[in-house]
Amino acid sequence: MSAKKIVHIKIAPAQAVLSPAQKKFNNLIKKIDAQKQLLAEWQEMFERCRRDAIEKLAPLKQSMKEQQTAMVQLLDQQFTSNKFTKIQQEKLTYLIVELCEELLCGDDNAELKAMYNQYTESDYDNEAAKEQGVANEFMKSMFEKEFGVDLDDDDIDLQNPQTTAERLAAKVKQLEAEAEAAAAARPQRKKSAKQLAKEAREAEEAANVSKSIQAVYRQLTGALHPDREQDPVERERKTELMQQVTVAYSNKDLLKLLELQLAVEQIDQNKLGSLSTERLKHYNKILSDQLAELQDEVMLKEEQIRMMLQLSPFEPLSPNRLVTLLKHDIQAMQAELKCIQNDLQVFQDVRNLKVWLKNFHLPEPEFEFDPLLNRFPLFR
Repeated sequence: MSAKKIVHIKIAPAQAVLSPAQKKFNNLIKKIDAQKQLLAEWQEMFERCRRDAIEKLAPLKQSMKEQQTAMVQLLDQQFTSNKFTKIQQEKLTYLIVELCEELLCGDDNAELKAMYNQYTESDYDNEAAKEQGVANEFMKSMFEKEFGVDLDDDDIDLQNPQTTAERLAAKVKQLEAEAEAAAAARPQRKKSAKQLAKEAREAEEAANVSKSIQAVYRQLTGALHPDREQDPVERERKTELMQQVTVAYSNKDLLKLLELQLAVEQIDQNKLGSLSTERLKHYNKILSDQLAELQDEVMLKEEQIRMMLQLSPFEPLSPNRLVTLLKHDIQAMQAELKCIQNDLQVFQDVRNLKVWLKNFHLPEPEFEFDPLLNRFPLFR
């Protein structure tokens, strides 16, 4: 396969330096290419992490769940079968309740609920419903303040984030539509001659920009139309290229269209250098818009990943670091799994359990964030 031809304006023999418009063109091309590469890297690394999470992390998580279930059952058995001091009982109760809560977060297990209720002298379902209500009310208040909408109680369901997002988007869209209707109903102030002239210039500029990209599209379709090709191999090649042209045109991807023109030798560096200032101005407008869209797309992808990884907005993030974070999670899970497997063996002997309890200190009540359990909620 031949190397990709780079869209770039070179200094012509008669030129001393590139014009400002030519420099801007080259700079925009360079930035667009960098953003496209970054977006492709994000997608590639994200898919790789999803695959590794399914193949490597998910089995470890299932094993951890099984080992934690075995641990809580063992601690309950030792508690009911042996005598412990009051402080030892408090520590055992704390451990059993914590394990039950953790396991019940992802599984509706009747045995674990009964055990939780026994050691807390409460009802897990009632407590969970109350906590869910408080969380829903908090999120409802936050969304209403952030987006300026009125939400019903059933609009917020933290167990189903996608449905919640869809309902919120529908409310925001409805509010925007009402605002637009209200604005349209208000008497419009007569526009000044200056405003009308500005709108006319902008409309003319938009039409010229559209014509510029249409011209490139027509040149390509005229040269690549497969129905005019008799050779089967060449017809297949042109059909594939036409598909690329159609996609690029529908996306207003001027860079891709120019790359295709280079590939089929409709243009070369000299022709790019001879583009008029007016045509370059139109090209630069298209490329500027394309760059802004790509930058927004990259930013959105990064924000989605930050939310899924529960990372702060200020923490550095890159495609390679995404792989590093998952690798760290797998290693940490492996270490935790090995540790709990060892503890299960040791705690079979109640004397070992009592020695361990002596060195275990009940933590102070506080909010704890466990990165091992929450680092990759998307994959778990």
